[in-house]
Amino acid sequence: MQLTGVQRGYLLVGQVVVPILINLVLNGAIGFAMFRGASAVPLFGSQSIVGDTLGTSFFLPAITCLIVTPIVRGHVRKGTAEPLRGALPGWLAFFRRALVPRALTLGLAGVVLAGSLALVVLTALGVESLAFTPFVAFKAVFAGLLGGIVTPLIALLALADRPAA
Repeated sequence: MQLTGVQRGYLLVGQVVVPILINLVLNGAIGFAMFRGASAVPLFGSQSIVGDTLGTSFFLPAITCLIVTPIVRGHVRKGTAEPLRGALPGWLAFFRRALVPRALTLGLAGVVLAGSLALVVLTALGVESLAFTPFVAFKAVFAGLLGGIVTPLIALLALADRPAA
């Protein structure tokens, strides 16, 4: 897959930098609102680091797909984004599906890959709980990084979509 300079710029600015900032702020605010009464957030439990991280790992890619895919498709239709002419890498081509199944598949992949990796790292570091402020910071940074990884992949898929008849 060979990207043009215009495509690389489109992906870097609009699909990496902006989503990192949006997800950092949005998920920091969500973490603050959801856990504001807690002095510490346990690794396991009903309101826990594990539950929140796995939820973020599913919902962030799924919701991002539902938002970004139509936007990028619209940019391609309007000529403000170049469609992808070459073939997608095989692992990414697996996600070429209709919008809702694509979003659900990306969400499940987020749980399997990002969620499980985060939990392995937290467990390896011996984390049993995080105080409120470090938890909110963890949630914000995790979501920012996840958004910066999945959004350009979602945009690539949308750039490769064939226009509707």
